[in-house]
Amino acid sequence: MKNNYLKLLWLFILIAPQFLIASNKVLIIAGAGGLDNFKSQFYNQATELQRLLIDNYGYSQADIQVFVANNPDSIEVKYPESTAQNITAYFDEKAREFTAASTFFCFLIGHGSYDNEWGKFNLVGTDLRDIDYSQLLSQLKSRKILFVNMASASGPFLDKISRKNRVVITATRDGFEKNATQFAEQFLSTLSNSENSDLNKDGRISATELFISTRDRVVGYYDSKKQLRPEHPVLDDNGDGFGTEMPDLLEGDGMLANDIILNQVIDEKAASLNPVSTNAVDDIRKQNILIMIKALQKKKNTLDVDDYYDELEKLMIELAKITQEKN
Repeated sequence: MKNNYLKLLWLFILIAPQFLIASNKVLIIAGAGGLDNFKSQFYNQATELQRLLIDNYGYSQADIQVFVANNPDSIEVKYPESTAQNITAYFDEKAREFTAASTFFCFLIGHGSYDNEWGKFNLVGTDLRDIDYSQLLSQLKSRKILFVNMASASGPFLDKISRKNRVVITATRDGFEKNATQFAEQFLSTLSNSENSDLNKDGRISATELFISTRDRVVGYYDSKKQLRPEHPVLDDNGDGFGTEMPDLLEGDGMLANDIILNQVIDEKAASLNPVSTNAVDDIRKQNILIMIKALQKKKNTLDVDDYYDELEKLMIELAKITQEKN
């Protein structure tokens, strides 16, 4: 067993500079619902978003933190409450963990408000303002950030959150669109129908594609009801604090968002749809091996110790081979 440890340590030292790549990290906050129907709706939407990311987009439980306002009595595993204290503590902790290579996603699902000065997202107890979230995000070392506020009256968050290397999406264009939004439900539909939402058919979903597909679904929802649309989703990613409903991939809002990919892993199907360089193919091979390592780690307690380290060694050797081939 000692030899296994030594071999793995050597392999780790060999490949660590190449493969210690931070994965996407996700924070999902379900806000206070007030009425019973909104309480259950926000809880269900937040947990469904978590499920979709895990089942369809390659995330693990460890990649995602969920806060909720209300836990149903029927569930065994309870999520922590969406309080200002818990959320602030999360950012304080993650500020020490995240690296510049991390891409951070923050999703707010719930009700919002606007008092002609500050936009707020309704929590259990004291609410956090738009400026509060901007300051919390500033603690992170993440090079790219996607912040999506799906709540009513979420438009004012654009001005406060907007910075270089941040993509900000809000369900409304200002603080005066105060009706409960359809954005979260249509956002989940976008994620559930990845094939249709993948507009350029490259096997991945970018933040721009997320926005465009969700916007179109919101428009379609109100058209089907023959209702005037009370919410106008907007995206800002060039740091000027002004959002647009019509992002452009070539200039202005939309360029950075198109480089932020929701998928945790680029799979081989995506590679086959678009010719890629040798380096890109190697990156795909690396990512697939990392997936297998993560899956093996989850089964560690059910395997014989020697069998576990033998399998882990094989995977680490494959990673090392890719590094040597590139060099």
